[in-house]
Amino acid sequence: METGTFWVATVAYALATLLVTGGIVFERQRLADIGHALALTGFGAHSLSIIFRFVSTGRLPYVQDYETALAGTWLIMTAYVLLVWRYPALKVTGIVVFPFALLALGYGLTQPSEAGPVVPALKSIWLVIHVLFAWFTYAAYTTCAALAVIELMKTGRRGLREGSLLARTPEVPALQDLTMRLVGFGFIVNTAMIASGAIWAFELWGSYWRWDPVETWSLLTWVAYGLYLHARVTLGWRGRRLAWIAVLALFGVMMSFWGVQFAPTSYHLFKSLGESTVEPGGRF
Repeated sequence: METGTFWVATVAYALATLLVTGGIVFERQRLADIGHALALTGFGAHSLSIIFRFVSTGRLPYVQDYETALAGTWLIMTAYVLLVWRYPALKVTGIVVFPFALLALGYGLTQPSEAGPVVPALKSIWLVIHVLFAWFTYAAYTTCAALAVIELMKTGRRGLREGSLLARTPEVPALQDLTMRLVGFGFIVNTAMIASGAIWAFELWGSYWRWDPVETWSLLTWVAYGLYLHARVTLGWRGRRLAWIAVLALFGVMMSFWGVQFAPTSYHLFKSLGESTVEPGGRF
């Protein structure tokens, strides 16, 4: 059941990506609407996958690459659904959100998905808190990057046709304000993520910080979005250069979550769920 709903979600997000992109490029509202409907269908199947996983394991999905992709992507899509519920014209943000969801789930498909016993190192409430805040951070930053992309597309076109998909979205100042709010939220939960992770690390290794690749990229991401807030609030920046910061800073999030897989070693890598020692080879 879980595998089936996972595949339904993946295919739905893939088709939604194509349709929303086509709707924007060819200015066809109907395509965007169908893409949104497919995304909602995928989100429903995705939610069922989470439920099935919880029933089969009796715990939150937080200790495997597959589970990280499953739960983290679900929160990204939740943020999208809430955003569109509040601002229906922002269905076009799917041009950024859907590909991220699709790629994350695609990565999850390449990882072992069998549920197994959780090693003692992972049985910590601080780890659960750390991962939960990480998911919220990823969702907030992905959503604000999507809004920034829409802003860049609107300001990069001269004379938007009245009634086009981009013209129907909120005015640029409203997009900037919404992006600012999401960056602020993401920055706060990002701070909580780093702090809770440090406490868990101290419990496990007796050290709050080791300049691990994930820790380093998390800190760089925190600094990048801190720069966004500083530029907006203190320096009074507006416009495209600020939007580009919101977009490019997402690279740090991608490196923190997925780039670590290419690191030669990391304390955020664990060999398997069934072993009691912590060794490089598989990520929580």
